[in-house]
Amino acid sequence: MKTNNYLKLLLLAFVGTFVFGACQKDNQSVNKNVEGTYVGNFTTTSTLKSAQLDANINSLATAVVSKLNDEQIKIHCFGDELDSTFILNMYDNGDSLMVCLNGQDFKNEYGHMMGDGMMGNGGMMGNNSTEWGQHMNGEHQVGDNHFGGFDMQNGTFGYSFKMMTGSSTNYKKFQGTKK
Repeated sequence: MKTNNYLKLLLLAFVGTFVFGACQKDNQSVNKNVEGTYVGNFTTTSTLKSAQLDANINSLATAVVSKLNDEQIKIHCFGDELDSTFILNMYDNGDSLMVCLNGQDFKNEYGHMMGDGMMGNGGMMGNNSTEWGQHMNGEHQVGDNHFGGFDMQNGTFGYSFKMMTGSSTNYKKFQGTKK
């Protein structure tokens, strides 16, 4: 009788492990390698989320992405309209990798250095089970802008550059596909 109960318990543990494992999202199923060359174009918008002001498809652009470490990337984005090299932090967000400014660029945009007492000021801004959700909740306030990221399923990268013309702000948006 003890052997029979032991086998039932063992079978239950095996089935439970299998079912639990099958329900978990496999982070390895999406290729998280962002390094490479992305070819696309620049467009211009009046806000981060607005319709395009200028959809010049002849404005070809390239972004070369190299990994500095597990958390940072260096991007050289260039074309006829812009040539910029910058470093971003990256955060896992399921099937995408989100990016955020760092160092002095972070302070200039958000008014504080990363980690300077902003923990929890954002409230429940995202899913805290992802690196991105934790970053948003710990470092940002409601309404903070973010400028891009990687769609890992489609192999694309998008980033918006804040451009000042006099007192008005436009955004030069890069959107490209990995070669």
